[in-house]
Amino acid sequence: MDERQLIKITNNEKFLDITWQVNNFCNFKCSYCNPGNYSGTDKNNGNLQGYLDSLQVITDKYKQAGYENFKMFFSGGEPTLWKNLIPICEWAKEKLPNVLIAVNTNFSRPLSWWKKHYHLFDDVVASFHVEFTDKEKYKKNALFMHDKLNYFSCKMLMHEERFWEVVEFGEELKELLPNYFIEWTPLYDELSKNAQPWEYTDPDKVKFLEEHSVDSKRTVPQKTLKKHFYPLAVWNDGETTSAMSNEIIIKRQNFFKGWECNIGDSIWINQQGNISMGTCGQVESLGYHMMRDTSKIGPKKIMCGKEHCMCGTDILIPKQKLNE
Repeated sequence: MDERQLIKITNNEKFLDITWQVNNFCNFKCSYCNPGNYSGTDKNNGNLQGYLDSLQVITDKYKQAGYENFKMFFSGGEPTLWKNLIPICEWAKEKLPNVLIAVNTNFSRPLSWWKKHYHLFDDVVASFHVEFTDKEKYKKNALFMHDKLNYFSCKMLMHEERFWEVVEFGEELKELLPNYFIEWTPLYDELSKNAQPWEYTDPDKVKFLEEHSVDSKRTVPQKTLKKHFYPLAVWNDGETTSAMSNEIIIKRQNFFKGWECNIGDSIWINQQGNISMGTCGQVESLGYHMMRDTSKIGPKKIMCGKEHCMCGTDILIPKQKLNE
């Protein structure tokens, strides 16, 4: 395993990352997922104009602080089932010239839906959940999407009992797709912010995950952004690489206690519409809500006090290890 140490995460250009857990409704109910992610008590299918007004206030505030670039990452639940997703994406493309729109999806929408709406998305992370995913539908969607996005990831969730079935499906995708970016993603004991890493007991599975983080290939051109901004990882051997949360987790480098974190570069909107910085709980809820006052939201730095960072979005917030 790689013995070098991560010392900094930065961006090639400054940007605000808005992560929005739009609902807690999902058409899957995976055994390793927290029921709070699929119970359906907060579908949030109304309030469109209120959401748009609040987004305008927030983005104007960051523009005044010198931020020109924005990333909006939608998760859930299953965000593609959220009625407000498409109109909000259309608003963002119109109002924010330098916006990157990303979505984390279980890829259960039919091919016709993706053909109609794919142009709104720059990044798509398509999670494969072996208990529920329709494999043939996933393949058809992936074959259509593989060259139409800036970033398209097939995220293989490594189910303990069906581990090698997941591997087999990932290998099938590699045979099928002219372009692929496959993340072999270890589980947590449940998908919640206080979860602990899943301990795989089979040494062959442990070895596979140690040897596989990402498999990728590109043989045909993909969509190119007119302005691209992305996170970078700086290592103690002096090398700077693209920062990928899955790789950082695999290498067990996601321990940031005592680091300086630009947590205000990432705001999180939860299922109820409450706004905080990051998802980690290091900054108390701002006391703001998408339907109320958002005027005081802005850039902020903190000293991280949490031992183990588990959210892929939080891992990629700009941060640096301070001299001890």
